[in-house]
Amino acid sequence: MPRKDPETEERKKLYFDLICGIICSITALTGIIFITITQGITDLTGWLTGLIFWCFYLVFSFFLIGIGLYSMHKERKYGIIKSKKELRPPIV
Repeated sequence: MPRKDPETEERKKLYFDLICGIICSITALTGIIFITITQGITDLTGWLTGLIFWCFYLVFSFFLIGIGLYSMHKERKYGIIKSKKELRPPIV
């Protein structure tokens, strides 16, 4: 079995986070532009509701990209991040 390079694995994780964030951004921008062009602004309340939804979705996608970059930076600087507290199942 070939041994996997840790840098390659790290790059794969980063690229996955970035690709997911970019796909969410493109979807949000496409939704804003497509709906505005095809349907126009006939009902201002519905249009603003949709616009607010897609803007929050765009912010969420940038948040995903930021988490990916932040976790990559933290992992490089401090090593593998482990939780301090061991998780135990609740008593049933």
